[in-house]
Amino acid sequence: MKKILFIGGVLLILSIYFGLNSSGFCFTQKRYISNEEKIKAVFDYQNKRTDLLIRVNVKRSSNKYIKYESFSEYIKENPNCCEVNPGGVYDIPPPSFLYPIFGGSPSGDVVVINFKVRYLDEKGKQRAKEIRFENLVTNCGKVY
Repeated sequence: MKKILFIGGVLLILSIYFGLNSSGFCFTQKRYISNEEKIKAVFDYQNKRTDLLIRVNVKRSSNKYIKYESFSEYIKENPNCCEVNPGGVYDIPPPSFLYPIFGGSPSGDVVVINFKVRYLDEKGKQRAKEIRFENLVTNCGKVY
């Protein structure tokens, strides 16, 4: 009888763990990450990139990328830029089935951001080009 209770207890604990994990719970922070935090994580990831001018077909040699100072500055200029799980088809590979079980723990959330790349052209005039990014975000806010 004790053996059955032990096995049942272990199965219950594993079920709770995997249930919370697949629902998007972040165990390291002991909470769920909000959509705003997910969007901010993707913004920070994209804003730090060094290849954005190449991605929008602008020569890096004669143009200078202008980073945004903060997430709030970006949202103020682009209030409808971003969505979490907007639906439709995404151009990103799905994670493997076992990825969440072995610590990857993506929440399955896709953040889509229409990122305006600001830069100074060869004459010093500020310009911007928009590019769409689709990123997977883990339960704890790590961006892929």
